[in-house]
Amino acid sequence: MNLKMQEAVLHLNKYDSSSKSAQDAQKLLNALKDTYDVVGFQFRHYKGGLYKVIGEVVHTETEEKLVTYEDQDGVLWARPKDMFFGRVVIDGEEIMRFTKID
Repeated sequence: MNLKMQEAVLHLNKYDSSSKSAQDAQKLLNALKDTYDVVGFQFRHYKGGLYKVIGEVVHTETEEKLVTYEDQDGVLWARPKDMFFGRVVIDGEEIMRFTKID
């Protein structure tokens, strides 16, 4: 569990569940959970490349959530979270941009 998730859990445990802090902490946990469930896992890009998810970052100016990932040569990449987990249309068929490798 990363530091932000630990902080959110501490807030949830510290405050009444109806408090603003607890609600904010729950929102943070929900926002981070889907990305952090796949940290360290390999994904195949629809064009064939293999990548390992490193984590999630927040853009300093826009606060947009980005997924960070590493290619097989050790180069780090970042892509908007919605785009990373999104779909693309290839030859009229909608497919996942990245597919998790089990």
